[in-house]
Amino acid sequence: MIYVGFLVTYVYPSIVKYKRRKIMKISTAIREYLIEIEVRKFTPKTIRSYRNNLNLFLRFCEEEAHTQEVEDLSLAVVRQFSLYMSSKGRKGSYINGLLKVVKSFIQYCFDEGYGGFNTKKNFKWCKQDKAVIRAFTPAHVRSMLQSCKGYDFIHVRDTAVLTALFETGIRCWELCCIQKSDIHEDFIIINGKNHKQRVVPITPILRKAFMKYDIVSVEYFALKNTDDYYFLSFHGRQLTNSAVEHIIKRYGTGIEGIRVSPHTCRHFFAQQQIKMGTDLYTISRLLGHENIQITQTYLNSLRDNDIIQIAKQNSVLMNL
Repeated sequence: MIYVGFLVTYVYPSIVKYKRRKIMKISTAIREYLIEIEVRKFTPKTIRSYRNNLNLFLRFCEEEAHTQEVEDLSLAVVRQFSLYMSSKGRKGSYINGLLKVVKSFIQYCFDEGYGGFNTKKNFKWCKQDKAVIRAFTPAHVRSMLQSCKGYDFIHVRDTAVLTALFETGIRCWELCCIQKSDIHEDFIIINGKNHKQRVVPITPILRKAFMKYDIVSVEYFALKNTDDYYFLSFHGRQLTNSAVEHIIKRYGTGIEGIRVSPHTCRHFFAQQQIKMGTDLYTISRLLGHENIQITQTYLNSLRDNDIIQIAKQNSVLMNL
């Protein structure tokens, strides 16, 4: 009777659980997962990135780890993948970008009963050096804004684009996706990553740039049909990421030693906010970061003198 009880209590449930597990090839699971994230309304760009990263992981599993089925995916396989990429000279930040996708994929497989393991309880990241983010200097920003002075549609629009990027810290594609209905009296509704909405303020200097752009746009597109997006090309269509990148490079000509791109405008906004004493939580909310640890990377680029000046302005005893 004791033996029968042991079988019923421990062995039989394990057998049933094993039989219920669906045998799934990693390649098949990847195709299913890509459909899943499409259903979750990930952007086409994100889906392409996930597909490339997972195909890289699949090749490793088949050629290096000799693993083809999801049920064989373990933390050890993930660690081997991390070490393999490191041996290829990849930096920790790049490897962790891959692991983020792999983690999400394995968790999906685990939840669906295909195998793998619970990444929420056990997952190892690759060690990486602290990122030192180089941003534009105030002199760079003044020069860029001065370079696009003008009264025609292109110059007024470009001024509004630059002002919006420097003054709000929004991402390039977030700027391109702003619709006219998202612009309010003193704030803009931003549709960020994973379709999460947030608001950023419209400061007086940004309001001035928008007012000039609105006036010129009405005159320029008086006899044309336009898209519902706020920032438009001279054809009246939605401004693209590549167009914004071209704007930044055009007015950033001559800047050396720093990547001249829309994302560097975002870095400038974050670092200036830190220097002005804005707390990290507020900056994180404005930037649309998933967690405050991402925002903290901007602290690594501050010089000791910058930190001293911030601390002096926020004396504990002087504010009693």
